Amino acid sequence: MFAEEYFWFPVVTIALAGSMVLLCRWAFSKAKGGSLVRRVDTRPAARDSFGLLIDVRTVPSYNDARVLVSRLAAFRIKATAARTDDGWTVYVWPQDEAAARGLLDAP
Repeated sequence: MFAEEYFWFPVVTIALAGSMVLLCRWAFSKAKGGSLVRRVDTRPAARDSFGLLIDVRTVPSYNDARVLVSRLAAFRIKATAARTDDGWTVYVWPQDEAAARGLLDAP
């Protein structure tokens, strides 16, 4: 009786671990249909499609947007950049909007 239990526990454990590995490989793969966890749509988004985030500045290049995000991060303002129809837009949370605009408008 005990020998049978000692045999099935490792078999079931290995089967479950193997199925988790296969599931993760499928979820994170770059197959034809794309990944479940990565954005595969590379088209620019509309400026108002980012929920609660407020756009504070739009610049033409990705590098300019990253410089602005870094400048805001240096002052502990959480910011991100996204490609929109108008260029690269920098977004902040509503409570940080005034501080971000003041910082970006300063010379």
